[in-house]
Amino acid sequence: MFDSPSRFTVAADDGVPLAAYVDGPADAELTVVFVHGHCQDSACWTGVGERLGAPAVRTVRYDQRGHGRSGIGDVESFTFDQLARDLDAVLRTLVPRGPVVLAGYSMGGMVSLAYARLQPATIGPRIVGFALVSTAAGGLADDGVGRYLRHPATSFLHRAVARAPRTMERSKRAGGAVCTMLGRRRSEDSWLRMLGVVLANETSVVTWSRLLAAFAVLDEYDAIGALAAVPVVVAAGTADRFVPITHSEAIVSHLPGAELVRIPGAGHRVLSESADAVAGAVGRLLTRVRDGALAPAG
Repeated sequence: MFDSPSRFTVAADDGVPLAAYVDGPADAELTVVFVHGHCQDSACWTGVGERLGAPAVRTVRYDQRGHGRSGIGDVESFTFDQLARDLDAVLRTLVPRGPVVLAGYSMGGMVSLAYARLQPATIGPRIVGFALVSTAAGGLADDGVGRYLRHPATSFLHRAVARAPRTMERSKRAGGAVCTMLGRRRSEDSWLRMLGVVLANETSVVTWSRLLAAFAVLDEYDAIGALAAVPVVVAAGTADRFVPITHSEAIVSHLPGAELVRIPGAGHRVLSESADAVAGAVGRLLTRVRDGALAPAG
């Protein structure tokens, strides 16, 4: 998978251009849409895609607004509702028909849940499976590094970004370099390396800040019930400090039929550091979908 993708530009409902990549046979019976995380882009799924080995599956990846090669739009548009509408635009444009599996990592999983809340009638008839990797439905500010989302210093940071985005952009990049250096020196603090990647990323400080504010108030638990109609796999690393595995366990507690995959010792960067485990989980999901939703009637 992801061998020779074709690039497309999808127009969001407010006109923001979204860069998208399609691979696999046009007549495939199933399409997997991969949704990336915060301060990343569609390429973050490459390692998993290379290991899936599902040649009969069509794949779609796209850069969410403010990330990768996609446009930014109005800063007020960085909400989970708008990101879910962007996902809907990608589906309408690039996958106008046929069954779809949504695979969302971190923020991408949250966007997938927001889509399920806004488009519940599509779950089952259209969306036939979900892979939710290292993600949460809410409560991000209650534990882990997420406790800083509501810290007074974070509120000051948001105000500083709004007032002086260029200065804060330089500060973000410099902070990323420092965290990366410290993370390399102290291997046990792998979260420092992850923070360094986030801060040094090309994603603008405005996008970064606005989405952090959205994380602080995330609540998509009402959407989980809609997923009970389809196969679901939920995977996370046991050592994830950014989105602790307790969030994955909470999602599965609302979905008794879902498969929970605990990846021992893995942190938040499971797509790159534990690609085999994630690919195995997604592969089993695709098998369940084929054996169930795609099986011939009678």
